[in-house]
Order: sequence, then C-alpha cells, then structure tokens
Amino acid sequence: MIYPLNLREVSYALSEALDYVGIDDTMHGKRVAFMSAEVAKKLGWNQSQIDDIIMMGMLHDCGVSSTDVHTHLVTELDWDNSQVHCIRGASLLEKVDIYCDYAPIILYHHTHWDQFDPGVDTETKIYANLIYLTDRVDALRVQIGDANTRERHEIEAIIRKYSGSMFSPALVEAFLETSLSDSFWFYLEPEALNDYFSEWIESGGSENVPFETLKNVAMMFADVVDAKSTFTSSHTYAVASLARYIAELYGLPQQTQEKIELSAFFHDLGKLRVADAILHKNGPLDDEERLQMNRHGFDSHMILRKIKGFHEIAKIASMHHETLDAQGYPYHLGGDQIPIEARILTVADIFQALVQDRPYRSGLNSDNAYQILQKMGEEGKLDLSVLTLLHTHLQECYAHALPQNADSRNPA
Repeated sequence: MIYPLNLREVSYALSEALDYVGIDDTMHGKRVAFMSAEVAKKLGWNQSQIDDIIMMGMLHDCGVSSTDVHTHLVTELDWDNSQVHCIRGASLLEKVDIYCDYAPIILYHHTHWDQFDPGVDTETKIYANLIYLTDRVDALRVQIGDANTRERHEIEAIIRKYSGSMFSPALVEAFLETSLSDSFWFYLEPEALNDYFSEWIESGGSENVPFETLKNVAMMFADVVDAKSTFTSSHTYAVASLARYIAELYGLPQQTQEKIELSAFFHDLGKLRVADAILHKNGPLDDEERLQMNRHGFDSHMILRKIKGFHEIAKIASMHHETLDAQGYPYHLGGDQIPIEARILTVADIFQALVQDRPYRSGLNSDNAYQILQKMGEEGKLDLSVLTLLHTHLQECYAHALPQNADSRNPA
C-alpha cells in the first residue's frame, strides 16, 4: 500500500525516540540539528545541504541505545569508546534507502579533524565535523550548565582551544560568529526548537511513501530498541513477523495487516527512555521502577501520534500490554476498548517472549508457551479467537516467533 506522509515529520518524530535515551534531557538530537543548520546557513550552504545536515543531526546518535553510553557522551568531551556507536549508527542507516547517504557522515561524526583518513572526501569530512562540533557544544552545555553569558564564554574558549585538532578552524569560526546572538542560545529551549522545526517540516510537504520504505525505517528503529538489551535482541523482529502472520490468518485487509506489522516494529520505542539499571535489574522492580517500565507503551504513543497518518499505528503500538480484564497498562482499557489489531499484537508479544531464550531461563516449547496464553484467555485477559488461531497453527506461529527465523524473513 501507499501512505501519504511527510518524511521530514516521520524522521523528526522518530528522532524523539533516540533523544529519549537521555531520559531527563530529551532534545539533544534536535539541538545538534538546529546548531548545525544555523552554522550551515552562515557558511552559505544551499537549502538541500541544510536539509541534509538537519536530518543527520537528528539521527546522528541512532547507534546509542544505552543510557550508560549516553551519559558518557554528554559528560565527557572526548570519550575513548565513542567510535563504537558511530560504527553501529552508520551500519543502521546504510540499510534504509532514505537515510543511506548519511551513513558515511555518521561513521565519522566523532573523528578529530586532524585524524581523518586521507581517503575520506572533503564533503564527508565537513559534514561529519560540523555534527561533531555542535554535538560537543551540546555536551559542554550539560557539563558546564545553562548557557548564560559566563557559560557561553567558557564553551567558546574550549571550542577555540581545539580548533585545528578536534574541529575544523573554518567551522569553529563560523560557529562562533553564528552563536554571537542571544537568540541562537534561546532557540535551544524546547518550545523554540519545536517551533523552528515545525516550519521546516511544513515546508517539506507530503509524498506517497510505499509500505516497504516505512517498514525499512521501522526495522531500523526496532534494531535501536533491541540493542538496548542483549536478552531482547531480535525480539521486535519476531513479534512483527508473528503479528503479521496472525493478522493474515484472521483475514484482515492488507492495509490493516501492514499497520499491525508497523505497530509491532514500533511497539517498544518507549523503552529507550527506561534506564539500563531498571531494564537489566536482577530481581523484582520496586514501585517507582515498575512505574517507569510500565510507561513505555505510553511513550511509544507520544512519539508515533505526532506523525500525521500514524494515528492507528500509534494506538495499536501503545496497547500491547493492555488486557481484556482492564488490568493491563498504561491505560487500563478493557473489552471493546481494545481493537482486534492490539489484541493480536498483545498475543504475539507475550508468545514471543515466552519462546525466546533469556539469561535466566531457556525459551519454552510451543505447547508450554501456548498453555500459559490459554490460561490467560480463560481468565479473560486475552482474545480467545486470536488464541484459537494461534493454537490451530501453533507450529507455524512458533517458527515465526523464533528470533533467528524472524531475522531471515526480515533482512535488514
């Protein structure tokens, strides 16, 4: 199917998931994009180049899923292991046709200006170093504090110190000229940033986007989410594969099947806002930790609802922990309040989690996993019609739910 979407809006909204890794500071990518665009304007770049640097700025940290890694990146000016997320980010972007041209820039966005391989072309070096410069400026804002006059001078002094080594002298001078105005720093505030990018999004217009393009974008963000935890690696792929298969068995229209599949790929976006310590805790969560974990469906909804045309996808994705007895979360919906698309996703999510190996247990076989779901159905938690289809095609569903099989069906 074809979807009329504004790809700038899609990218901007989904970049919020990447910024969620900062937990309490959730606009890093947008600030980097803004500062890079303003420096690019000072340098006389054309609009196409400015549009590209905005996209690169928003997506530059797609290789970061861990809150611990994010902490290093914003509290240290130059971190020894920073190249790891650059390599991963480039690998993710090169698999998506609308982002693949950005991969080389993201690969080098923590490379010092005086350490580039001679074989790297000039344009790549300049784009990458501009992202690096503005990224480090934003990190300095975190380290030094709000950018009032004293802090600005301190940031400027550090940037000048590393001109010619970490950063291109021409880019440093352009940044310093651009940042002379108070408004430059005021625009780093959330409300001003959102207004700035709203105008940019509107100027992009809508275009007809094929399902496969959306799926590739969704798979990229699923990779980001699944990388957050080794024990859920490939979880999202397998849930998407199983949910789409059950939707086909249910006889739902093709576009509905596609929406369920996209919802499955996006369903755990909100987990990027969950601290690593909570996600990996070896033991029961306390009340506050459980509250943070239980909000991830809501956060997924907050991201996806900002994309015009994604209303249903946002709703389905956010309901994957709702149960028919109204004891689920985050909305405590029940009965007819939960559409069939979300009921299918919930069954797929639970079944996949049960059959997947985890550090604390081996994955269950298909029969044992189904027995658990059957009990939940008898208790009024899960849709019995969906469970009947699962049971009738149990071995096929089991095959879809295995991570290694899902990976082969969804080559990324």
